[in-house]
Formats: sequence, structure tokens, C-alpha cells
Amino acid sequence: MLESNTSASKSHPPEGQAKSRSRWAVIVLTFLAVLLDGFDTASLGLAVPSLAKDWSLSPAAFAAPLIATNAGVVLGYMICGRLSVRLGLRRMLLAGVVAFALGSALTAMSAGIPFMTIARFVTGVGLGAVLPSAISLATAGRSGGKRERIAVFVTMGLSAGSLAAGLSGGKLIGDLGWQSIFWLGAILPVILLPIMWFGIKDAEAPKPSSRAGQETVQSLFRNGFGVSTVLLWSFAFLIFATFYAFSSWLPTLLTNFGLGLAMAPLGAAALGIGGIVGALLLMVFSVRFKTSRMLVVAAAVAIAFLLMIALGHPGQWQLLLLFAGVGMGLATSMVGQAAVAVSVYPASSRTSGVAWAAALGRLGSIVGPALGGVLLATGQSPQSIVLAVCIPVVLAVAVMTLLSRRLTRPAAEDAVEPVRLPG
Repeated sequence: MLESNTSASKSHPPEGQAKSRSRWAVIVLTFLAVLLDGFDTASLGLAVPSLAKDWSLSPAAFAAPLIATNAGVVLGYMICGRLSVRLGLRRMLLAGVVAFALGSALTAMSAGIPFMTIARFVTGVGLGAVLPSAISLATAGRSGGKRERIAVFVTMGLSAGSLAAGLSGGKLIGDLGWQSIFWLGAILPVILLPIMWFGIKDAEAPKPSSRAGQETVQSLFRNGFGVSTVLLWSFAFLIFATFYAFSSWLPTLLTNFGLGLAMAPLGAAALGIGGIVGALLLMVFSVRFKTSRMLVVAAAVAIAFLLMIALGHPGQWQLLLLFAGVGMGLATSMVGQAAVAVSVYPASSRTSGVAWAAALGRLGSIVGPALGGVLLATGQSPQSIVLAVCIPVVLAVAVMTLLSRRLTRPAAEDAVEPVRLPG
């Protein structure tokens, strides 16, 4: 009898172990979904130099598809909360993956700017549904400290995807044409979908409360939170605008610095490497230091690297290393602003505060590429463009310094609510 019980326990692991493995599977799968999100986000920026040459257009002519991508992301983010109430987070995540896979395939079939703009908007809506759903799934049932570290890890998939696109994009586009990177961006999600379907079970994907999205934005301006809300939103907008301006136009900017078409896509890889390093450092040091102070340092680091690029005369590989430093500072700031939002608001307003700060950041992701396209269209030198980009980051440092001084103590860990989305 003892032997049979022992053999049974070996063949059937304890329920706690099975649950732990299932949770880790969800974390890994959501990370991979966000990685594909990051890959697709970087794809159009990588393809622009080749597209401009093939279609005999100025690189600035592709501002419309770039802006449409980020506009779609904003819409996807805003509708995700309401739809996830009806569909559940699991189905919402899968639907987002299907949408950006379809959009990527349509982009590969584009023959002109208007059709590509529509295709990228569809892609963006899918991308906007993926990240918040993935974070909510991965952090479900976790305590406050673990929730933040898991959220940082899952969000790090964006930088990992940008790295993967940068390392593979140059050879793909050079050997098979610009369409290849978008076909890869369509095929990989299709491969991941059945794994996600069976790897994320309904029991692990609780639906948001029916009250999700009912918190009003006015609550973020009451009881003395108005100034902190304005500062947090301003920081998110400035940082997202700067990062997405670079991620969208960096390959084109690097060709203006003198890098060849085959080497320029490594700029996206440099941003991705920097973002991964920054996210890991944030996870490590957030145990000891207040996140708002770390973001002041991170944004200041980005400024230092930008000045070295604009005022120095770096070689090709030095230039890529410097842009990795820029990515480290900016990506850390993007990931960390959500953690700061948790510190700003009490439990009653926390979910709404986190969601709206992220939404304002996404609006910055529309403005940034648009202004980057304007700067390129005016024929400014790449050094002048990089120097101009320092301005919003300097403002972001000032804003976060003021906000950090207002946060005299960290928010209580109790009553931490899952992140829900506006709308």
C-alpha cells in the first residue's frame, strides 16, 4: 500500500507544485506575447529606409503609418478594459495577438501609404490589447511586491522584442525584402496562439470585476492628488514620446549618421538591449530605493548619453553603444512610471491612476513619431535632432524630481488591486 501511494505521488505531483508550474507557464507565455508585440512595434521603423528606397519616397512620408500604429495602440488600450469584462482576459489576450498578426500580414501586402496606414492601425489595436491583458494575467493573485516585479518582467518583453527585431531585421530585409519582417511578425503569433490556448486556462484568467473602468478620472484630481496627477501624466507623456520617436525613426536617423542600410537596424537591437538591462536593474534596486528617485536617475542617464551622441563624434559601434544607454534610461522610465502611480494614489483610486498614466504615455507615443518625422523632413543634421530630443527628457527629470519630493512615504502594500483599464 505504501509503495502504491509513493508511486502515485511521483506520477501525480502535489497540487501546489502543479499550480506553481501553471503560473510560471502563464508568466512565460504572456512574456512571449509581449515580446512579439515589441518585435512588431519595431518592424516598421526598421523597414522605413528600405521602403523609402523601393517606393521612391522620403522617409518622412512614412509618418502616417507610424502614427497610425500608435493611434491604434491607444484605442486598443482604451477598449481593452471594457471588452475584457465580456470576453475575459484570456480571450482578450488571444484576440489581441490575432489582430496584430492580421495587421502585420496586411502590412506585408501593402503597395502604398494609404493601405499601409490602415494596416498599421489594425496592428496597433491588437498591440494595445496585448500588453495590459498580459500583465493582468501574469500578476493575478500575486502580492504587491511580486506583482510589481512580474509586471516589470512581462513588460521587459517589449525590449526583448525590439532586440530580436534589430538583430534579425537587417539580414531579413537585405536578403528577402522589407515584406519579410512583417511576414515573420504574422507567422510567429500564429505559431504561439495554440500554445497560449492550451497553456493559459480559463481558471487562471479571472474576469475583471464588473466595476472595472467605472472609476472616474475626476477622482484623480480630488483630495490633494491633482498636482501629483498632472506631474505623473506629464512624465509619462514626455518619456513615451521620446522613446517612441527613437524606436520609430532610429534606423533612418542612423543612416543619416552614416551607417549602411544593413547596419542601421542594429539601432533597434541597441535600444532593446539597453531596455532589458534597465528593467533588470529596476527590478533589483526597487527593493531598496524609492522608484520615483530611480526614475530621476534613469532619465538623467538618458540625457547624458544623448549629449555624448549630439556633441561627440562617435564611431559606428560607439554610436550603437551610446543608443543602448539611451534605451536603458528611457525604457526604465517607461516601465517604472506604473510603479510610481501605485505610490501616488490610495487603494481606492490606484487602479484608475495606473491606467490613466499609461494612457497618457500612449498619447505621447503618437506625438513623438510625428515630431520626429517633422524634424527629419526639415533636413536637420542628426546631431541637431538628438540634441533637440534632450529637451523633453530634461523636462521629464524636472517633473519627476518634483513628484518624488511630494511622495514622502511609499503607498501601503495592503489592498493592492489588479490593474484595470479605463473605458
